[in-house]
Parts: sequence; C-alpha cells; structure tokens
Amino acid sequence: MMISYFKVSSGFIFVAGMAASALGLVRAPILSMMIDNSKSSRNKFKRFLPSSAILTVLCFCAVPFIPQSLTENILFSFSIPSIPIFAVEASKIDVSFGALLMFILIQVGTFFSTILNQCLVGIEQTISPVAQERANIGAFKGLVSNIPSSIVNVILPLGAGLLFASSDNPMNNIEIYRWSFPICGLGCIIFVFFAYFGTEERTIVHKEYVAQVKFLDGTKQLLTNKYFWIITLYNVFIGVRGNINMYLWICNYAIGGQNGSFALSVCNILLNNALVPGMLIGPFLIKKLGKRNVMLISTIGFMVMSFMQLFTLKQPYLILVAIFFQNIFNGLSYISTIMIPDVLDYQQWKTGKRLEGFWQNFSAFVTTIFGFFTSALMPLFMSFGGVGFGDNIDEALKDKTIMMDTFQSVTWLGIIFAVLSVIPIFFYDLSEKKHANYIRALRIRAAVKNYENNELDNNDIFFIKETLEYVALSNDDFLKNELKKYDCLEKIAGENICSEN
Repeated sequence: MMISYFKVSSGFIFVAGMAASALGLVRAPILSMMIDNSKSSRNKFKRFLPSSAILTVLCFCAVPFIPQSLTENILFSFSIPSIPIFAVEASKIDVSFGALLMFILIQVGTFFSTILNQCLVGIEQTISPVAQERANIGAFKGLVSNIPSSIVNVILPLGAGLLFASSDNPMNNIEIYRWSFPICGLGCIIFVFFAYFGTEERTIVHKEYVAQVKFLDGTKQLLTNKYFWIITLYNVFIGVRGNINMYLWICNYAIGGQNGSFALSVCNILLNNALVPGMLIGPFLIKKLGKRNVMLISTIGFMVMSFMQLFTLKQPYLILVAIFFQNIFNGLSYISTIMIPDVLDYQQWKTGKRLEGFWQNFSAFVTTIFGFFTSALMPLFMSFGGVGFGDNIDEALKDKTIMMDTFQSVTWLGIIFAVLSVIPIFFYDLSEKKHANYIRALRIRAAVKNYENNELDNNDIFFIKETLEYVALSNDDFLKNELKKYDCLEKIAGENICSEN
C-alpha cells in the first residue's frame, strides 16, 4: 500500500523507519512503568486489553481511507547526500500530506498495538507456571492465531483478482483494504475480548505482593541478565533475516499479472501454513530435546534454506519452494517466546521482582537502538541491486535487470543474518531441569511469606510437604540449599507459624 497508493520511495521508508525508532525509545520506558507497577498482581495485563484493542483498530483502519488527492499534495522535500562507500546516490525525498498522515496514524496505532501485544504476551507468560504447559499453550496459540490470517491471505488475492482483473497488480487497489481492514479490525476486537474474559494470570507470588519496579532498577537487572541478551540479539538478527522472505515481490514482479495473483493466493495458503508443522511438533521436540536444541534445529535449518534460495534466483517458482522450507524451520522459532517466561522466573528467583513489562519494553528499547542501524540495511542492500533511495520501488522493480540484482542482494542480506541468528542460541543454558527448580524455589518462598502473613492455604501446605519429600528422595543440591534459607518448613508442613532466617 505504501509503494503503490502513497507513492513513497525507499528513502522515505528509511527516514520514516529512523523516526519510528526514535519514537520507540520514548515509548519503551512509559510502557514499562505502566505494566510492571500495576497495583494488582492478579490483573497486571488484562486491564489494558479493551481500550488498547479499540484504539489500535481505529488508527490502523483509518489509513486506507486517506484520500488519494492528499498523496499528490507535496508538503515538503529533503535531500539525502551521496554515500559512495555504500553505493548510495544523492536523492531528493518528497513527503506528501497523505504520506505524513499515514505515518502519524501508524505511529499512534503502534503505541496502542504495542500495549495490546505486550499484554497478550504477558498473559501467555503468566497463564501457567509450568514450562511444558506454556510450550503447549504457545504452540496451540500459534496454530489458532494462524487461522484468521491464513483465511484472509487467501481471500484477499482471490477477491482482488476477480474484482480488479483488468489491473496489472490487483492487490494494489486501495478498495481491497478499505473493506478488509475494518472487518479484520472487528475480528481483532472480538478475539481480544475473548482473551479478556477467558483467561487468568497466574504468577508465583505471595498474596500481599505489590509490583513496584523503578525504571533504572528494572533496566539494571536486565542489563546483567545474560539470557536477556541472548534472546534479544536473536530477535534482532531474525528481524533482519526476515527480509529474505520476498514472495510478494516474486509474485507481483517476477511472475506478475493473473499468474502472479494466482501464485500469491497459493503462497498465502502454503507459505503461511508451512509454520504449522513446527507448532504441532514443537512441544514434543521440547520434551525430548529441550528448547535450546530445538532452536538450533530451527536456526540452522533456516540458514541452509537461505543458501538454497540464493542458488534458485533465476527460477521464481523455485525461490518460493526455498521460502516454503524456510517457513517450515521458522515454525519452531516461536519457542524463543516461551524461553522468555522461563528467564523471567529465573529473574524473579534471583531478585524477587516480576519484570514482564520491563523485559518487553527494554528489549524493544535495545532493539530500537539496533534498529537505527539495521533499518538502513534493507534500503542499502536494495541500492546494491539498483533501487535508489529516491526511486519509486513499484516502478524500479518492473525493470527485470534491477529486479534480479535486488533479489540477489536482499537474499545475501537474509543469509548473513540467518548465520548470525544461530550464534546466540549456543550460549543459552537454562535447561528445563534448572527452570523446574527455580519454580520450586519460588513456591517455597511464596508459601513462607503467606504463612508469615497468616494467609497460608492448603495448596501451600501440600506443596511444602511434597517438596520436602522430593528433596529427601532426589538429594538435589540446589533445593537443599534453598531449604536451608528457612528454619520453619517443618512447621509449615505441620501448620505452625514460622519466619525466615
């Protein structure tokens, strides 16, 4: 829509991306404080869902209704100097009123959608304290959430091809988005309310726990957490790696016309659903191999398929096959998201604080810092292929020579970051056994605190008894050290008041 309706250049996309990154830096601390200083430990995320969903939909649905005339009204222009070392020529960037309005709506919508997505992820991370249950839930969520997009991605190209058959690129007709955006937005709101009324947040904290985390304290804690850096760097690398998936360009430009629209419909079915096998077998593989090993399979497999794409560039249909297999391996990448609650449990054991909001926003903060550099990579590599910063992408890719050179340079960009994405996973050593012990330690701590506050319940008593029996049988050194911190666990098991050493 940006390149066909708003007529923006790659230079505009670059500058807009930099501006969006700067806004992200401001957004991160605000959202961190909002989420992680909730007064309720049982309703930390759900309270934000209704308002953020509605405001997100309103902002994004307004974008395709910006009048065409506003896209032709140039408000101002600015120049980008030549950068010979990067093969970037001096360019003049035009900014229309329509493009500026589109950018503003997207940024406001992004603020609310960030709250929405972070709260939904927060619910997923706290819906169960059991790692394997979270893996199962994450896989099932991935399968269910893939269904609406799969349906929409099939219907849209077919509808565009039927309604706008005379057009060279039916998917570029703005009317497709003017009716599909509101429908999808309504579906979004319905499903968000389903999550609002149908889920419960479960964190292992004592009953009087109140979240109070200062921004600098939360930031300092994450800065010293090696797992935070492992997962954050992985996400940065796969964010750039994702540029290799250029099936929309292949269908629209390398194939084109009605064949391209038909290919796009098929791709939207096959490529999106290629993620499904990974989601189906992910929980089983995690149980057998552990999260780290499964993630290595995912990243290395994707890397191999990236090289396959490089050797099939002259055959557009074979490129699509390579992308299909990339998505097969990418279907397991959701496991990185269920690594996060494991790390948060470890962080809570280490510091006593829950940092879901800080994790998401400080991760976004760090990713944004990297984004100042990585956002330039796509237009830079496109310039290697012949698409200048000031060129209209839609027009430039219609030149077959430029198109092929751009396909090659963007594929190399994906390969480089596919290789980089493998590296952090080798350093992740938070095994399933370690995590299970951290959860036991948190439950011991919560039970002791509840007992001190005269709020001990039968679940606390049962767990303490079970843990004492488990340690006696397993002789687990970690748990033995945890038990030594308290002189009252036998009293808890016998329902007597105790205190921490």
